[in-house]
Amino acid sequence: MDEYLIRLARVLEQGVPVSTLPTLTKLPSKKERTLNIPEIDVNMLEFLSLYGCELQVVVAERNSILGRVMLPINRLRYEIRFIQSAKLCLATIDDSKTADILQKAIAQKITTLPAVFWNAIWSTEEIEQLLTYSKGYVPVDATSTNTIKTGLQDLLELKNQIDNKTFDISLEQLGIIQQQWLYSHVAGKLLKSAQLLTLRLNEATSIIDERLKAKPLCYKQRVTPQAEIVRSFFFNIYIAKVQPYLAKVSQQGESIFPLLNKLAALQGDNVISDEFQRYQQRYLDTQSRFSIWQKLHQAIQLHTKAWQRLLEQCGMRPSAGS
Repeated sequence: MDEYLIRLARVLEQGVPVSTLPTLTKLPSKKERTLNIPEIDVNMLEFLSLYGCELQVVVAERNSILGRVMLPINRLRYEIRFIQSAKLCLATIDDSKTADILQKAIAQKITTLPAVFWNAIWSTEEIEQLLTYSKGYVPVDATSTNTIKTGLQDLLELKNQIDNKTFDISLEQLGIIQQQWLYSHVAGKLLKSAQLLTLRLNEATSIIDERLKAKPLCYKQRVTPQAEIVRSFFFNIYIAKVQPYLAKVSQQGESIFPLLNKLAALQGDNVISDEFQRYQQRYLDTQSRFSIWQKLHQAIQLHTKAWQRLLEQCGMRPSAGS
């Protein structure tokens, strides 16, 4: 993109704009992207009254030292196992008071499950690695993002099962998906590339706009030697090299960020921090007018129109077929 800018300025005999990339906002801290989960107080008497049920073992594991510092994904596993075991236990209890306590516990667990699921996605190290900016830009020869896309779709389907109160599910796939995030970094690379492309395209558009203010590239659409050079540059550099990369970044962004945005919206009745909401609006929501993706789309449109106006001066505006 730097080379494109410099060579475009040289071909059009214009100066090169001098600007620096603005800083991308990082994914908010874990504290800012963790939802509070109310705990159920199971006192010793109630705990002993459940003796003989698998729920006793589940609660005992939760109350252990390791259970108190569960990773978000393990907390989700625990909550689902609690609901499964409590329902089985409920069928064996004769005491109405204990049954009532257990029914209330199940209802509370089901109510808080959306927040637990959200934390299992967003308050993890794995999501930090998926969205990190430290691994550079999307390579020109980048491979497909289909694996990440499929994983995100699987997570949305898993959430749909939970919403439909289908708790006989395996979370093994969630662990596999998050392992992929640890080594992919693709979302952060896409955001970084989208920002770079937006800035450089806008700078390139300003170069063309400055040339359009001068005398026409061609007089009465008679092609000049400079016009031939400009046309060659347009096809050999912009169309052949820049545009394919633009398409790749745009398509890959549209492939995974709407899915990430849907996952970010699965908060139940909980309200996430203002800091995360701003991050979501700017980087995850491709339809937001404040989104980095909308800014890229606008930069592409403006740059395309600038090229069209310039080439029209010589009757060289390419048709859709070409």
